[in-house]
Amino acid sequence: MKKKKLFLVLLSTILSGSLLIGCDGVDEDEPDPSEEPSEQQEDNSQ
Repeated sequence: MKKKKLFLVLLSTILSGSLLIGCDGVDEDEPDPSEEPSEQQEDNSQ
């Protein structure tokens, strides 16, 4: 019984940690706002 509880606590800790690591909120597809606008965007503003 003690081993079963320890296993469940360990498993839930691993699952919670993986959720926190996997959902860090960083989207690599979004452009960096500090980058300069492209030439196409500059042509549209004229």
